[in-house]
Amino acid sequence: MKKWTGYALCGFVAFLLLFVPTGNAAAAGTGGYVGIFGGYTMPDDLEVSGGSAGSGDLSLDSGYVAGLKAGYIPPQMQYFAVEFEYFYTSNDFENQAVGGSRINDGDITTNNFFLNALLRYPVNWFQPYVGLGIGWSWGETSGSGTGSLARILNQSSNDFAWQFLIGADFVFHPQWAIDVGYRYVQCSYGFDNGDGDLTNHMITVGLKYRF
Repeated sequence: MKKWTGYALCGFVAFLLLFVPTGNAAAAGTGGYVGIFGGYTMPDDLEVSGGSAGSGDLSLDSGYVAGLKAGYIPPQMQYFAVEFEYFYTSNDFENQAVGGSRINDGDITTNNFFLNALLRYPVNWFQPYVGLGIGWSWGETSGSGTGSLARILNQSSNDFAWQFLIGADFVFHPQWAIDVGYRYVQCSYGFDNGDGDLTNHMITVGLKYRF
């Protein structure tokens, strides 16, 4: 999974570089904005350690993310933006044997709230950005299985989370933009029967309205 994630990130960066504009088709835009987004998630293995569940890595299928956000670009600092967002993710477990444990169908879902700080380049219709976010994530596992590792299933936990973002706004109207981005999200959940470290790579597409 990590190999294919690297290929996806390299391809995304190459895509952004191909679309560096030469014209001046859109204003920079400042003030408030709201947006919605969704996309494709490519998680690393769920790393289980400690507690009665023991240790092991559970393979996760690719899944989806859906969310919304609200942000602000100060008129005096148009190269900076701050935003608050919520998003939901879902990734399935595969049928798999890990050590002496057997994991049947299941999933891990998360509800996430983040505060992001973005550095942006507000020139032309192509406006790239990079940012960091801190927040809180609520994770829940479901499913069935046998063996010690199955004790991580049907658990819920919440903990500190952080993310790295890179992407670009494609402005097609002074008040509207399409947001294409990549994000790396990490959280370590302290479940009752063991810790679960979840790292998720996401490719997202969204729509922003500036006001």
